[in-house]
Amino acid sequence: MKVTEIFYRNEYWYKVEIDKTDNRIELIKTYAYSKWYHKYKKWLIPKNETSRTFLKSIARQPKKEVTFIILKGNRLRITCHPTQEGIKFIKSLSYYYYNSEYKHWTIPYTEINIEKLESILKKQYQINYIDKREKRAKKPYKTQILNEHQRDCPDVVIDKLKALRYSESTIKIYKSFLSIFFTYHYAYQPQEITNEMIRAYMRYLVQEREISESYQNQMINAIKFYYEKVLGGKQQTYFIDRPKKSKPLPIVLSQKETILLLKSVSNLKHKTILTVIYSCGLRVSEIINLKLSSIYLEENKIHIVAAKGKKDRYVTIAKRTKKLIQIYLKEYAPEYYLIQGQRGGKYTASSIQKFLKKQSYSIGISKNVTPHTLRHSFATHLLEKGISLRYIQYILGHESSKTTEIYTHITNMGIENIKNPIDDFDFD
Repeated sequence: MKVTEIFYRNEYWYKVEIDKTDNRIELIKTYAYSKWYHKYKKWLIPKNETSRTFLKSIARQPKKEVTFIILKGNRLRITCHPTQEGIKFIKSLSYYYYNSEYKHWTIPYTEINIEKLESILKKQYQINYIDKREKRAKKPYKTQILNEHQRDCPDVVIDKLKALRYSESTIKIYKSFLSIFFTYHYAYQPQEITNEMIRAYMRYLVQEREISESYQNQMINAIKFYYEKVLGGKQQTYFIDRPKKSKPLPIVLSQKETILLLKSVSNLKHKTILTVIYSCGLRVSEIINLKLSSIYLEENKIHIVAAKGKKDRYVTIAKRTKKLIQIYLKEYAPEYYLIQGQRGGKYTASSIQKFLKKQSYSIGISKNVTPHTLRHSFATHLLEKGISLRYIQYILGHESSKTTEIYTHITNMGIENIKNPIDDFDFD
């Protein structure tokens, strides 16, 4: 804002030159004695002590308030134009990024970076911060009103499961199954339920409710956990009969079907997800929990942290996969996880399952394709290329070699060369 004196219509005035975007224009408009000078497109204010006091009060432009966002992974999102000096400072940092779509910068969040950035921007901006690293408090569950026959899973079970670091999904399953079990025996205290009553309950589930083998095993595990781990019993439930597991062969895609599937995906994020799952042999839980800090592109490897069974392992990144990841990182610029949802959190397993089913159906694959199908297919294709089962076991993170050996029942490697004895018979 620039103020000069002029003589106009036999009076002295203050001529005010101010940018159209300056928010002080509203204050000048509301000033009782201000006038718009059409000829020179400037504001005129009578020269007197009152006007002088008014102009002094608005001489210093108020700072604009901006909000910077602290993201997971200790990244800072800069949501304003940081000035040329600020941009120069940002570009001097390692791992800075500019999002051309949303017009914001992200830099590593450190005390030194914050102090320097604030010193550059303090003349123009009043900076506020939102810390998104903090987890939002979960909404309290509505208290469930149980009828007289219903029984809930004791809190001591949940505490024990958490103390032993069971996964959230296991805690949820055990809580549900024990609630069902105790409700069935609602007339008895847990300590009054005998082994024979437990066996009778399992027979009821199998014979009358016709539960699956998986359901039966999970129920047994939940009951055993309560009586052995929580109550400290030794042989309370050791004599429960377990079902003999069926051993169905996993569904796999041929190499041609896999190529067709991956080529048909046009969405870059979806293509990256499926390619990484297949080429690295990942479980769906491993891809959605994969952090940027666990990907070493220069070394062509990925560190899978605390996978199934709390085990770590390294998997190699294929050249084609590496190139696709680099394109994806440049386009989407994820800030914590490799694959992020629209709101910045984890991508969900159900989303992957849905788009994979839809994509496979659209290209005419009639098999029931799931993310795990890609993992099975990867292992089978490795075996067909002559890779040792021992290496495949390590790549997939199998604890037992018996788990890996199932792929020998799927592959067609060598089978086509076996001559059937009937071809040697002469009985026409």
